[in-house]
Amino acid sequence: MSTQVTGAENIRWDLHELFSGIDDPKIETVLDEGKSKAEAFVGKYRGELGKLSPAELAGAYEELENISGPLYNVSQYVNLLYAVDTTDDKIKALVAKVEQSASTTSNLLVFFSLELGSLTDEQFAVFEGADDLSNYAYKIAKLRKNAKYNLSEKEEQIINLKDLNGSSAHQKLYNDLTSSFSFEFEMDGKVQTLTGDQLRALRQHPDKDVRQRAMKLFFSRYEDNALIINHLYNSLVKDHGIEVGLRGFKHPISTMNTGNDLSDEAIQALNDVTTESYTLVNRYYKLKAKMLGLEDMTLADIYAPLPDASKFYDYETSKALVLEGFKSFDDDFHAMAKAMFDENRIDAPVEPAKRGGAFCSSSTPDLKPYVLLNHTGKVRDVSTMAHELGHAIHAMLSSEQNLMNYHSILPLAETASIFSEMVLTDDLLKKESDVEVKKSMLSGKLEDIFASSHRQNMFSSFEIASHAAINDQLQSPQDLCELYTTELKKMFGDSVKFTPEYAWEWSSIPHIFNVPFYVYAYNFGNLLVFALYQQYLEEGESFKPKYKQFLSMGSSASPADITALVGADINHPDFWRKSLRYIESLIDQLEDLV
Repeated sequence: MSTQVTGAENIRWDLHELFSGIDDPKIETVLDEGKSKAEAFVGKYRGELGKLSPAELAGAYEELENISGPLYNVSQYVNLLYAVDTTDDKIKALVAKVEQSASTTSNLLVFFSLELGSLTDEQFAVFEGADDLSNYAYKIAKLRKNAKYNLSEKEEQIINLKDLNGSSAHQKLYNDLTSSFSFEFEMDGKVQTLTGDQLRALRQHPDKDVRQRAMKLFFSRYEDNALIINHLYNSLVKDHGIEVGLRGFKHPISTMNTGNDLSDEAIQALNDVTTESYTLVNRYYKLKAKMLGLEDMTLADIYAPLPDASKFYDYETSKALVLEGFKSFDDDFHAMAKAMFDENRIDAPVEPAKRGGAFCSSSTPDLKPYVLLNHTGKVRDVSTMAHELGHAIHAMLSSEQNLMNYHSILPLAETASIFSEMVLTDDLLKKESDVEVKKSMLSGKLEDIFASSHRQNMFSSFEIASHAAINDQLQSPQDLCELYTTELKKMFGDSVKFTPEYAWEWSSIPHIFNVPFYVYAYNFGNLLVFALYQQYLEEGESFKPKYKQFLSMGSSASPADITALVGADINHPDFWRKSLRYIESLIDQLEDLV
């Protein structure tokens, strides 16, 4: 693997706005005050919610925000520390302490939503439509609607506590185990020690042998740990299934759908329409095999670079391209993205103990977010930078909301990030005159689409199948590998050759361990954005105010109401099919160039 300097080596975030360091005494103070304030809140409001006026209930919500905000900041801080050094025992201990403290405080406050949800219709009628509660109207209505899934206060407290050494502990073990993996890989006559992210980056290596050996080695480590990983996955799924049954949800995925305020039917329609369009995946990869001159293209080759189109993007070049892309769209977007660089809110180097991938972290409306990158100089790193800065812009625009409404509803959380990638790609394509580079850009964009849409849909389908199977009886690693291979073959058809190691890919997907059924949000966001971007191309400047209003809403209204601001009907299958036509147009463009 190349040891080329990327310029990201010293790009580290500055977290002093949060706390001065791991030993900052303010951390202990926040944890202690959070508990004492929560105890006072219980004494003031427990058993009294049905007697409150709308103004008094609004005051109670404000008190909850004052309790939660500092705790969010502490949790964000320790998790950002952990993300850049997953091996530091002192940081791990602090993360565990903060989680324990947050759980204790959360348990004290469990009564609030349970009591509010269980009020009589007569008591609740006082709050409905009250002007004093306008900032919390959607939260209250949603809480009332979902109250039927609540357990008793004691049961909710028990679940919170048992998760610390149950599902949360299992998830932490999975993350710690997989983060600890290092790989001895021979290339160019030298053996190098690589992280999982560095090894997976070799899928973009021009040498087919390197790509295939890298992925075989990567998945072999997961297969070697199949006993532990399979036990963790079975336990997490069973735990989720037990809670689904206790709460009375119809399906395992219903827990996520309910939290997202989306119907099971709407998400099933999204899944069905995306699955219908796997023919586009098949069509593209047959075209790519032709461009690469491969007769036996494998899954290890799907991200292979096109000939004569390989470019290296150092950190400063990537930064300039991303900022120019934002500038081409909107001055406000450019200014917000630039602030992330200027204020040292980005951590960019690749390091052995650092968490892989990329993310944007936001805690409270009064603080700007932070972005973690692992910049290796690939073209995808430029897109990833735009993607995560899109999340940051989304957070900054929604900072006009109160804390309760600040964090975007999950299905809409990817909107600004994917839209930002599209703005970047469009800007780069307009500037590029080299046909081979244009092919590479279109190819990269399509692969990103399939990775964050169709691939996530495949993961979601695997989750549906594996949860059904495990809730019936525990599944062996081989059983799960067979289920996963079935989904792979549905997606790729006869466009690629399936090598045995890819059956283990399910075991390397953190989201299905950490947040069951999270992944469909990526597909939802992706297809939503294609429709919105097409609308922007058609409407031009008049689209931008509506789009900014959309992003500023946070979670203050339902997904259906927020998307209606820009004219989207997320409940109709034809809306999703319209989005898929955009993907087909990209394949058409690429075919014309080929």
